[in-house]
Amino acid sequence: MRYLIIIILLFSMTYASAQAPASWGAKLGMNLSQHYGTKGDEGDYQVKTGLRPGFIGGLYVDFAANDNLSLGFEALYSMKGSREQITISKMELDGVVEELERPAVMDVKYYMDYLEIPVLLKLKTLKIKNMEMVAIVGTAMGLKLKGYHELEGRVYFPDGDGEYSEIPIWEESRLSDVNMFDFSFVYGGALNLMASYPLSLEYRFTLGWDYLYLPTYQFFEPVALRNQAWSVLLTTTFLGANMKLSLSLILIILSINLFAAGFRTSLDLR
Repeated sequence: MRYLIIIILLFSMTYASAQAPASWGAKLGMNLSQHYGTKGDEGDYQVKTGLRPGFIGGLYVDFAANDNLSLGFEALYSMKGSREQITISKMELDGVVEELERPAVMDVKYYMDYLEIPVLLKLKTLKIKNMEMVAIVGTAMGLKLKGYHELEGRVYFPDGDGEYSEIPIWEESRLSDVNMFDFSFVYGGALNLMASYPLSLEYRFTLGWDYLYLPTYQFFEPVALRNQAWSVLLTTTFLGANMKLSLSLILIILSINLFAAGFRTSLDLR
């Protein structure tokens, strides 16, 4: 329900900004992403996480409330994921959870690509000659477009003389059971270069709110982790922005958000 309220407020702000100056353009950059925040009994497993580099880019439109404050909407293709080493101390066999005498070790790659829809407030904090510094804060909704996970691991079983037999395991999936939507908090900053062809260099950090229940091996429980990403983007503004085009982009972005919020609410009620 809280997402529906947020979307209604965003619609209101959009229509209230209809007469405000608008600018739009493109963003292109790089993500460094990983997963964080294991949930559950830490005695069941331990997670060491690594980074996944990826692409981020798309379109944006900004509405200026005044000379220093603007409301921005974006539609970005964002590649996220991580590389994990998961050490598991318990395994379920025939419905019975057993303690492993020697923990199993899994090396896992998670690749998830999203259509990400950030809604951002942008505040100009400092202006020096032809440069502006801007603070950025907001939220984002991610719609999972595709996913892939690959696992290589080793399970150890006692052979009766104090030694262990090592059994290699391998598994992959398309992450079809992982959350379709991912909601995030976004903050960062940008350096605007006020040249004849305006450019901006932006840094942002995107921190996921929702736990994603990511698969490991078929006999083990999923690992609950959340997305996070560090992004560096180069932004260009298209001069002479058309208001109708800008509003059309915003309505498309907000419609996706509204659909996601409604679908998420229906899942929460089940």
